[in-house]
Amino acid sequence: MRKWLSQGWETFKIFIVFTACLLTFYYGILWLSESYDGDERLQRTETDAKQVQAPEESIMPY
Repeated sequence: MRKWLSQGWETFKIFIVFTACLLTFYYGILWLSESYDGDERLQRTETDAKQVQAPEESIMPY
């Protein structure tokens, strides 16, 4: 009986440590996501595509 209680207690401690690590990781990812939301380099442009202009002198003449 004592062996079962000991194993149960060890299992419970491992579950608590695992849960604490998982929550720390989850909230860390949320914090990083929120900190990158304000970065100007990652902001979406107003249009989906930019117009590409051809050079004045083309390499291959027509």
